[in-house]
Amino acid sequence: MRPTILFALLLISHISLGQSKKGALSDIRNKYQLIRELVDTNTLRQHHTDYSCDESTEKGSLTFYYNGTELKHIVHTYTLGHVKFRDEFYIWDNQLFFQYAIHKVWYKDYERSRSGKRRLANVELTLEERFYFKDRDVIKCQFKDFENRSSNPKKIKTNNIRNINVGCDQAQVALEKFDLLLDFQEMKIQDACNLPKSITNTEPLDHIYSNIH
Repeated sequence: MRPTILFALLLISHISLGQSKKGALSDIRNKYQLIRELVDTNTLRQHHTDYSCDESTEKGSLTFYYNGTELKHIVHTYTLGHVKFRDEFYIWDNQLFFQYAIHKVWYKDYERSRSGKRRLANVELTLEERFYFKDRDVIKCQFKDFENRSSNPKKIKTNNIRNINVGCDQAQVALEKFDLLLDFQEMKIQDACNLPKSITNTEPLDHIYSNIH
């Protein structure tokens, strides 16, 4: 096969894959917006459970949202000390198509004022992950992190920070969490300590955990 013909075929294949991925992401956005509208207008039936873990200070809640009998959304929130997590799962035809996780950590940190004096500030660090799926195959993964300090009156919001496209090594973990949570749809949570947890990329936290008391 001539090099020019091979190059043309590869280019066509690349364009086709790009268009397919673009179409899949557009479909995900449309489904996400529809489910959000149903959730925000309190249209979906809910199955809600609060829990606490006897072995620690952990507590949380697990809520399933149904359109009739069809599962559309799962929200799992939990708190442990100075750390709060929130996992959101969006489902269509019994398949996970989007997973969003937010992880907030509160701690204190010393900083210098303009006059050079050392002062203590309250810090809220936020980490977010987003995984996009089609037929259980991951097609896009994103991450962002930002912090707000009590010394800065202008608060940063998630919409002010751009998502960074990252590798999808942890996408399988999101699918496994989804599969495990499905088992708790119609039962009372008895072993909350073993519920799957959030945020896989915790490197920005390593330097601050020693300050959390």
